[in-house]
Amino acid sequence: MKAISLVVCASAILGGCSVNGTGPVTAWGKQDVTMLDYRTDAGECAVLGVTLNPDGNAAKSAGGISGQNSSAPPLPRASGNADAASGSANKTGSGGTPTDGSVYRDSASSDFVNRAATQQQNEELAAQRARKEALKSCLAGRGYTEFALTAEQRAELAKLPQGSAERRDYLYKLGTDPEVLTKQSLKK
Repeated sequence: MKAISLVVCASAILGGCSVNGTGPVTAWGKQDVTMLDYRTDAGECAVLGVTLNPDGNAAKSAGGISGQNSSAPPLPRASGNADAASGSANKTGSGGTPTDGSVYRDSASSDFVNRAATQQQNEELAAQRARKEALKSCLAGRGYTEFALTAEQRAELAKLPQGSAERRDYLYKLGTDPEVLTKQSLKK
């Protein structure tokens, strides 16, 4: 399964970035590169980008907001009610809500839940940007140039099936053409 996803990523890398499903708007190329080197570099950079883990293991996010419940102030302690079944004391206030200041109450406030979801989404987007930058840096470090595809080139590319040999050949032809690399380069 990993091999399949690596092949798909490698094809997508040299094919460029997609915006709103309209097809790639950029591609990468290098003058005088062989097809084998072109595909090998794409695959190796794809692996580097996909396996990048910018944040470690997210050990500090256990509480939802960076591991802390900063929105919930500790509640005053109430006297414990004896629990006959377990022999333990439950610290509850009126209405049966925990009053021991615990982060793990019956329910979290909707504000807290929304902030936690927003934080997670922001972390995922930041990781995605970091992976994309690692991929671009890898390709640039190997001498590749990112170039914008013209409307005609995007239209032609849209006719070719994703992952097909024809698509790879077309992108390779564009990416090794010195005129395309000079005129359409994003590096000015």
